[in-house]
Amino acid sequence: MALVAQTGHEVHISGSYSNLTFKEFVMQAEREYDLHFFFKDSWIDSVQVTLNIQNEPITAVMQNILADEKVGFTFKAPGTIYILPKKSALSSLPTYHNALHEDKTQTKDTEQTSSTDKYLQGRRPDMLKTIVIGNKNKAVNGRSVAINGRLTDSETGEALIGATLFIQELQRGAATGPDGRLSLSLKPGVYQAVFQSLGMKEVKCRLDVRSAGYFTMSLGQKIEAIQEVVVQGAESTTRGAKVGMESVSVKTMKELPTLMGEKDVLKVAQLLPGIVSVGEGAAGVNVRGGNADQNLFYINEIPIYNSSHLFGFFSAINSGIIDNFSVYKAQIPSEYGGRLASIFNVETRKGNKKKFFTQGGVSPISANAEIETPLVQDKVSLMLSARSSYSDWILKRLDDPDLRNSSASFYDFAGAINIDLNDKDQLGIFAYNSNDDFTLNNYTEYEYGNTGLSVNYRHQFSPAIKSSVSVIGSRYDFSTANTRLVSESYKHDYRLDHYEAKLKLGWIPNDRHSLTAGASAILYQLDRGSVTPFGDESLKVPVDLGEERGLETAFFIDDNLSLGPRLNLYAGFRLSNFTAFGPRSVRQYVAGAPFNDLNVEETVDYKKGEQIVSYTNPELRVGLDFKIRSHNSIKLSVTQMTQYLFMLSNTYSIAPNDQWKLVDSHITPPKSLQYSAGYYHDIPRIGLAATAEFYYKTGEGIVEYKDGADFLASPFVETTILQGDQEAYGAEFMLSKETGRFNGWASYTYSRSLMTVDGEHDFEQINGGKTYPSNFDKPHVFNLVTNYKPLRRISFSFNLVYNTGRPITMPEGVYYVEDQPFVDYSDRNAYRIPDYIRMDASIKLEGNLRSKKPMHSYWMLSVYNLTGRRNANSVYFQSEEGQLRGYQYAVIGIPIITLSWNWKLGNYANN
Repeated sequence: MALVAQTGHEVHISGSYSNLTFKEFVMQAEREYDLHFFFKDSWIDSVQVTLNIQNEPITAVMQNILADEKVGFTFKAPGTIYILPKKSALSSLPTYHNALHEDKTQTKDTEQTSSTDKYLQGRRPDMLKTIVIGNKNKAVNGRSVAINGRLTDSETGEALIGATLFIQELQRGAATGPDGRLSLSLKPGVYQAVFQSLGMKEVKCRLDVRSAGYFTMSLGQKIEAIQEVVVQGAESTTRGAKVGMESVSVKTMKELPTLMGEKDVLKVAQLLPGIVSVGEGAAGVNVRGGNADQNLFYINEIPIYNSSHLFGFFSAINSGIIDNFSVYKAQIPSEYGGRLASIFNVETRKGNKKKFFTQGGVSPISANAEIETPLVQDKVSLMLSARSSYSDWILKRLDDPDLRNSSASFYDFAGAINIDLNDKDQLGIFAYNSNDDFTLNNYTEYEYGNTGLSVNYRHQFSPAIKSSVSVIGSRYDFSTANTRLVSESYKHDYRLDHYEAKLKLGWIPNDRHSLTAGASAILYQLDRGSVTPFGDESLKVPVDLGEERGLETAFFIDDNLSLGPRLNLYAGFRLSNFTAFGPRSVRQYVAGAPFNDLNVEETVDYKKGEQIVSYTNPELRVGLDFKIRSHNSIKLSVTQMTQYLFMLSNTYSIAPNDQWKLVDSHITPPKSLQYSAGYYHDIPRIGLAATAEFYYKTGEGIVEYKDGADFLASPFVETTILQGDQEAYGAEFMLSKETGRFNGWASYTYSRSLMTVDGEHDFEQINGGKTYPSNFDKPHVFNLVTNYKPLRRISFSFNLVYNTGRPITMPEGVYYVEDQPFVDYSDRNAYRIPDYIRMDASIKLEGNLRSKKPMHSYWMLSVYNLTGRRNANSVYFQSEEGQLRGYQYAVIGIPIITLSWNWKLGNYANN
């Protein structure tokens, strides 16, 4: 036992120290903290230091380091430490010091909160450190206990999202959530544990579980050239991933070729199986045969209703602040609802709690910067980001006169404050704003934006029970002014407000069982605005599109159950309700007659707050995971979803002036049922992972539109809408290599998305009730992503993208009635545009790799559309000399070469 003389307050230190000599440890500690050590080199030349600590008193740290050594120490406030041979330890300091101190022997605290109980470290390089959790006096023989841990980045103090703890003896583990916390139920005993996280060093240690308790673990950055691009999460495909779930790492986004130098998480997501876009520069994505409005985008729990800048060329989310990005295509957790196809969940960096950090980049069209800093050391962090464009100079150099006389700009801001109130309570606040402004040759002006705020409070009642409460506000609005035809010029403003509150509780009753339950409520307020004349010469008739109110509530529960070492079962249930409220005028139509102005029986006026219609829908979620052997498994899932909000769009791609619309008494909620199965195989020896997933999905009440639908002509949308059934099925294959100088992935998807609108009457049918391909039906999609890093400073990336052309409706002839020509069109989506093929390449050059430097930067040279292929984005027709001629329109028909520069504070590996 070390002799400790201490007065006043101790110095607390944090950090990760691996295989350091005691002298190296002292030098580092004295640089970073107000500490001074006195010793002879010969006393400590055999002492090695290996520690992972978080805000530990220096006396406890020294006890751990010197516990098995022949020296002890004496501490004198404010930060002076004397190292003395134990045989020479005296009740007073040596005479060559001026001050005398009272001897004080520090006894070991056996309570759970003792730092030395929590962190008993091995002092030798060949020894595993041991984390002691709990107190033997509180254990009950044979009964499982809940342990709760928090994993952080040792350099920044940020919580690690998606990091994993794996217990080797039990072949199971747990992953951290947005706050870096994980929970696991274990029987008391000693276990071999492995901690992993993307881009961090793997840590192996022993868990000495004595009773329920807490622990923290800090992981250090991994600086390995062969580990730059990773597609999957930290868990292997066999033991961690859910069926139909994809993850995209931040490092992947930094490596891949980009359009105009803009790193874009949504463009990277489209290189994964089952996720496509209807065309180049198109806003939104299509997942497993679903329309773009069937995807829900979250950024730190804030829903984003338009996820694109510049009509879909770029994402509205600055990739520089992204910490974790996941896509749920199947087996969607029951806490999520409101969309049929997928959930895109983006979690941002929480901010550096240890020191100031900044990074940014400059591309030909935009610049961005991010700042992170501790407001209170190790307790409170601030994160700010900003991105803005300056793209007009490109438009001025185009040949098209309409584009040459146009202007386009966008910006987005984000800010976060994260507070560790104590070991059990955390508070997070996040704000977001984006805006786009585009003017086409002074004919049409679009302005649209997203604004949101989320406040999240997390509390740990006990190691087995935790809670999360969130309050969220989001707004999407746009303004359109169209002056292409002077007599028809108009202006239209639109606004959607989303207010949400959500409560979630987690409980681990035993080592084979975990439960999550909660409730949520969303208030929608839509002001569809008024279409008004714009300009003195406009003859446009004003139309008030009205307002809508709706409340969506839900109760949900998830149950994860281990039925043995190889079989895990997931069961989820969500009960959702949507109620539409006034004020609103609702038409009643003649039974069996088309919904139009001629068949209105009466109009009912509902007062403010008066219920119009209500829908209640149960949604079942089931998943099964069977491990065949240690490196291969089979997963099955069934997922039901219901959607109460959809987009009014009569084009194949989302436009900035497309309106979101609530279901009502005439338009019922669309529903879907998806069956998924997957086989997953890891080959760790060569770093390969192979997946094969199959799905079959049916939908009812899917919204389609009548030919020539106009959503600005009348507030009564039901006159332009039809609802039908959808059938989507497919097979997705992916082979990925995560390690080595040469890595990447290849994926192939075969899928179909078919619609049938077959009402009782002719006016309720499309294509006479026959099945037809949806707008986003692309049977064959192949993506190849390769990365090669011959040297630490240089990397090469290459993409190959192929997909079947999307369906279109084409004119098949012209007939004349009294010398007036009329175009005869084919059945809906009876033809296809040509197939899409694109190749991209990039070279990334890092700056010098000195370990200590104030700033690091790298250059990225990208070539988008390397072969200059003119891929058809659409086909249009013009009448020329009495003949109808067809033309292909390509958005990008030449190679786009971009040089961008990115920088960050600190050295090569600093994040």
